[in-house]
Amino acid sequence: MTLTALLPTLRASIPAPFDAAVWPAGSAPTLDDVTVLAMSVGRYAEICGTPCVCTGPAVIPASGGVASAVLSTTVVVATVVDATPDTVRLDACAAGLDAVWREARLLGRVSHAYDEPFAVLDAHGEEPCGTVVLPGDVRVGDRIAFPCPGCHTVGEVR
Repeated sequence: MTLTALLPTLRASIPAPFDAAVWPAGSAPTLDDVTVLAMSVGRYAEICGTPCVCTGPAVIPASGGVASAVLSTTVVVATVVDATPDTVRLDACAAGLDAVWREARLLGRVSHAYDEPFAVLDAHGEEPCGTVVLPGDVRVGDRIAFPCPGCHTVGEVR
């Protein structure tokens, strides 16, 4: 349990915990975004539309953040197209991407709602492709960013 999970109002002053080892090297959280090598993935999604991807070098395990010369990590940004109290549907095809759902981040706004688990339905599936913990007030139009190991193209998620 983290401070931001116990007291969601703290999200307005400190970013939620962030496992830098599963994001591309050089990634950092902000209050309502993630930057990859100083590039805002939220702003990138505004420019390109969703779903979109941002790929960078993976972090070498147990290296303290050293970038790999051969491995990649992809950040997928997707928009919530349907939200119920227990499921969220994204506009991206996330099945088969091996997404790290525990690291999913709400982009573009700071929520003071308590975290809740949601089953994730992708753009074409009727079966959940994972479970994500997001603020309980997630709604249609929200953008979600999540990392996936490997190099993935925008064609794979559309």
